[in-house]
Amino acid sequence: MEMTVGQIAQLVGGIVEGDASVRVCGVNSLAEATEADLTFARSPQYFSELLKSRAAAALAPQSVPDAPMPIIRVAQPDVAFLSIVQHMAPPITHPSPGVHSSACIDATAQIGEEVTIGAHVSIAANAQIGDHVIIYPGVYVGARCRVGDNTILYPNVVLREDTVLGKRCIIHAGACIGSDGFGFAPIGGSWHKIPQIGTVSIGDDVEIGSNTTVDRATFGTTTIGSGTKIDNLVQIGHNVQLGKHCAIAGKAGVSGSAQIGDHVSIGADAGLAGHITIGKGTTIGGRAGVTRSIGEGQVVSGFPAIDHALQRRVLVAQQKLPELLRRVRELERTIEALKDAQGNETTNNR
Repeated sequence: MEMTVGQIAQLVGGIVEGDASVRVCGVNSLAEATEADLTFARSPQYFSELLKSRAAAALAPQSVPDAPMPIIRVAQPDVAFLSIVQHMAPPITHPSPGVHSSACIDATAQIGEEVTIGAHVSIAANAQIGDHVIIYPGVYVGARCRVGDNTILYPNVVLREDTVLGKRCIIHAGACIGSDGFGFAPIGGSWHKIPQIGTVSIGDDVEIGSNTTVDRATFGTTTIGSGTKIDNLVQIGHNVQLGKHCAIAGKAGVSGSAQIGDHVSIGADAGLAGHITIGKGTTIGGRAGVTRSIGEGQVVSGFPAIDHALQRRVLVAQQKLPELLRRVRELERTIEALKDAQGNETTNNR
C-alpha cells in the first residue's frame, strides 16, 4: 500500500515538518528502512540512527531534532508506527472454510459454522469447536475440549482433554496445552507419578507462541487471563494462575502454583519459583531468578531478583571488586610494613 506523508499524518493525528507529498510504500526499522519506507525514532537517543537512516520519512516526538527527511511529529511514535503497520500490512490469508478429507472427527464432537479443519486433524469425543475457528494440519483436539469463536490453531498444536480456549485466541505451531504437570512423590526411594486430573482454562484474545507448554493442574485449573501474550518456548507449570494482559518473553519458566497478577511483564529466560505471588503491574527483567513473592508495581532483575535500581548498583560495585581487592592487598602490605617498622623501633629502644 502506498501513502503520502500527509495521509499518514492525518491517520495518526500528527504534524508534518517537510514535504507532505512524499510517498512511502512500506515500514521498517531505522537501520533497515529504504528510500520508500516509513520509520520512527522513539526518543532523542535514536537521533544519530535517524540521521543515518535512508527512510523516506519518520515519526518522531518534539524532543527529536530536525532530520533530513520529512518528520511527522507525534506524542508516541511507537504507538503511531504500530497503527501505520496495521494499516499498511497485507492481510493474512487463511485456508477457506471446510473439512479436509483426511481429518478424523468424532461423531460426538460439535463443530461450529464456517470452520476450517486441515489435513490430518484429530478432534476427539465431545469436543466443541466454535464458529469461524481455523485449525491447521496436524492439530489434535482432545476429548471435551472447548475452542472459542475465531480462534486459530496453527500446525501440530496439541490440546489435551478438557482444555478450554476462549475467543480470538492464536496458538502457534507446536504448542501443547494441557500436558501433565510435573507431579511426582518420592516413595520408597523412587518417584511415583501423581495423577494430574485438573484442567487448563485460557481466556479471550490470548496468543501463545510456538513450542510453548501449559501444564494442566494437579487438581483444579491452570488459568491464563484474557489478553495475555506468551512467546515461544515458555513453560507454564501446573496450577499457575496467570492474570490478564500479561506478557511473557521466550524461554521464561513459571513454576507450579505461582500466582501472577494482571499486567505483569516477564523478560526472556526468567525463572519464577513455585508457590509465590507476583503483584499486578510488576516487571521482571530478562534472566531474572525470582525466588520470593513480589508486591505490586515493582521492577526487579538479577538472581536472586531484587529491585532493578539496586541491582544496577550491585553490578557496578561488582565490576570494581578487582580494583578494591588490589587496594586492600596494598593496604595490608602497608600495615605489615608499619608493624615491622614499629617492632624494629621498639627493639632498638631497649
